Amino acid sequence: MSRKNKEWLKGIQHMAIAKRITLLYGGIFSLSLLFISGFMMLNISGLQQSEMRRELQETMTQVQEFLQTNTELSDESLRELLGDKYVEVSIYSSEANETYNNFVGEMPPFLFRPEGEPPSRQKPQNGADKPPVIGENELYREGYQINGRRENKSGNVEYILENSTDQQFMLLTNHFETDTDAYRIQVFKMMGNNAYMMRNFLVKMLIVDILGICCAFLIGKYISDRILRPVEAIRSAAERISIEDLSQRISTEGPEDEMKELTITFNSMIDRLDGAFQRQSQFISDASHELRTPIAVIQGYANLINRWGKSDPEVLQESIDSILTETDHMSALIRQLLFLAKGDQNKLHVQKTRVSLNEIAAELVREMDLLQEGRSITFTAEDEVEIFAEYDLIKQLLWIHGENALKYSPNGSEIAVRVWKDASFGYVSVEDHGAGIAEEDLRKIFDRFYRADKSRNKEVSGTGLGLAIARWIIDCHDGEVLVESKVGEGTIFTDKFRLFSAEKKAKSK
Repeated sequence: MSRKNKEWLKGIQHMAIAKRITLLYGGIFSLSLLFISGFMMLNISGLQQSEMRRELQETMTQVQEFLQTNTELSDESLRELLGDKYVEVSIYSSEANETYNNFVGEMPPFLFRPEGEPPSRQKPQNGADKPPVIGENELYREGYQINGRRENKSGNVEYILENSTDQQFMLLTNHFETDTDAYRIQVFKMMGNNAYMMRNFLVKMLIVDILGICCAFLIGKYISDRILRPVEAIRSAAERISIEDLSQRISTEGPEDEMKELTITFNSMIDRLDGAFQRQSQFISDASHELRTPIAVIQGYANLINRWGKSDPEVLQESIDSILTETDHMSALIRQLLFLAKGDQNKLHVQKTRVSLNEIAAELVREMDLLQEGRSITFTAEDEVEIFAEYDLIKQLLWIHGENALKYSPNGSEIAVRVWKDASFGYVSVEDHGAGIAEEDLRKIFDRFYRADKSRNKEVSGTGLGLAIARWIIDCHDGEVLVESKVGEGTIFTDKFRLFSAEKKAKSK
């Protein structure tokens, strides 16, 4: 591709979509209009010639039938035969050495004019029984030129002739013999002022084409503006939208078409962005609040040490213990925040393998039993359950449920861990008999930093991020977490995973 063509294509690509649609629509319509005009021009000329050829052929056949059955030929009999036909006929009789015709006036110069001896009635020895052709030199001298010559199946020779005044004629000529005579039959008809008519038609067609092309581009511009109106609305709304103002939406009124779907999709995207920014703002606010408390505690004990702790061992030890506790709390909070941040950015790569849910649950029960204080921990494995998951993440998930059970269940209560399966899924549940969760809080317990009944649980340590992490782990494994809880009776967390065999079968399909 030449440099000039590349620059032209580059210019088209940088052109506004509205202009490109206008050019495309106008160009296609213009090419179609020009194609139709050319097709009409060719067909008008062709149809005219075809109709005239049929008429001349019928006249030639009629004359030949007349000559076959009638011996008396004259101008009057020929005019009577042809009647009101608008066809001119010239017949040269070899026997009478005379020309007969049905027209009045001089014989047109392009007709066959016998000179010297008349044509012989005997067939030529070489078998070329064909009518003599019109001499082109003679026609040029008379001001005529041959625009076409052909011979049809009936032996007729057809000429398309044109004179200096742009008049065109179609001439059919044939050599015809009867038992008594030999004839030269010439049938012709003026095609009208064909060249003049075609030029007029061409001029008018060009005027119509120019007007049509102008209208095509105007209509194309109107259509492009109409089609791109929703796009312009989206562009304007996008310019008005900022982080501080995500309330802008585009009207979805109008026909059910792709543009309306685009508008709905754009509004949905803004809704998701709005929700994401709100969650981000809430997350930052909650994280700041959670970090503010331990920092304030650490700062307070540091001031206490600075004032009196240097000389008072008890104050010093109390301050150090509190600082260490708050440091551990901050460390756990930061680790959880980093875990969620990496998860949100898809930077945590989950390495799934074939693992035993029974083994993970049994390990959880052993570790919880070491930490429990006066609680009974039971483990029930109804089936051997294998899932496709990452071992450490599933253990972290169960530890979140187990840690909450230890925090919120009183001494002397029972914590039950159970594993079972059905045809396609494996289940593990952690049940406690603690304070329970109110129904209005169940929908929010997986939100970050949300803690149900904060006033009642203010003495219980925690960051409010555990269940948010649990939800992320469940989502990574295409699982589902179910929560059943009643205030004062306890809570059951049930995690649902696709079995390894079912996962393998689904992937093979």
